[in-house]
Amino acid sequence: ADLEQTEFAIEEFGRIKATYIEQKVNSMFPDHIKFKMFNVQINGGIDETCEALIDGVPFDTANNAARINAGISIINVLCKHHNVYAPIFVDNAEAVTSVLDSDSQMILLYVDEEFKTLNIE
Repeated sequence: ADLEQTEFAIEEFGRIKATYIEQKVNSMFPDHIKFKMFNVQINGGIDETCEALIDGVPFDTANNAARINAGISIINVLCKHHNVYAPIFVDNAEAVTSVLDSDSQMILLYVDEEFKTLNIE
């Protein structure tokens, strides 16, 4: 019974620690970006993971524009936290009409909303 009580205390500590870590990480990011750091298993155990969520949608299943802007948002937070700003190459940015601003230099192709047809010059 003493060992079971100790085991329960250790598991409870792990759950509290996991919740704290997830809250601390998520407090650094804007409201639309959250990280799921742990999965709670059926038996109550904790499985470590790190999955970015964009407005509650997993990063992998979000649309291209949401992934690009979420990536820029994540980079902005990390740059600000570490006070290091490097150029950002934004691939597939032509699929986005509104790209988030950044303090870092951004290199990208973009869509001009005024042009309705493709012009080749």
